[in-house]
Amino acid sequence: MNVHRYSSRTAAAIAAAVLLVCTSTPADAATTANATSASQTASSGTWGAVASLSTTAPYGSGPLTLTFTNNGKPATPSFVPQYFTVGNTGTLPITAASYGGSTSAPSSVQFFIESCSGTWDEPTGACLGGTATTILTTPFGTSTIPDTPGPAPATSGAGLRLRASVASTGNVSKSAILTLTLSISVDRTQVRSATTTGG
Repeated sequence: MNVHRYSSRTAAAIAAAVLLVCTSTPADAATTANATSASQTASSGTWGAVASLSTTAPYGSGPLTLTFTNNGKPATPSFVPQYFTVGNTGTLPITAASYGGSTSAPSSVQFFIESCSGTWDEPTGACLGGTATTILTTPFGTSTIPDTPGPAPATSGAGLRLRASVASTGNVSKSAILTLTLSISVDRTQVRSATTTGG
């Protein structure tokens, strides 16, 4: 009788050990699966861009207002182009930005914003080593600029130099004050997501 009771206790201990191993296996497997995941999207960071007269960070805050005066005669107006910087003010890389804002000008006037795939020679207006491209044309006269996608500096703290110019199809008074106000925005779809590697 004593031998039979001892065998029952041994069998119960073995069964408990087997049960313990079976219930702990899924947790061990889950730990292994988590450790070998290849990558995950970074959950923190900021994104943004601003138009600024500064050529280097910090770029300040927007919007930026550029003022143009007629250096010619009313019948033959002449305006000096102005250069400005779009700066990446966030911590994440961006792929593009949206350009908006407003203008104040006679009905014969419109503004253009251009980028250079090379480097601007600002005193001469030449685009060295590349091509000048118009990225925004405003409506004539005083108006709201519809949001327009355009280029932006990819790296945090970097800047992209652009040129704003004026064209006219008619007379412009010498006393007329023309303004171009630019607001730059970046949304989540224009952010290049950073990834971190798991190990």
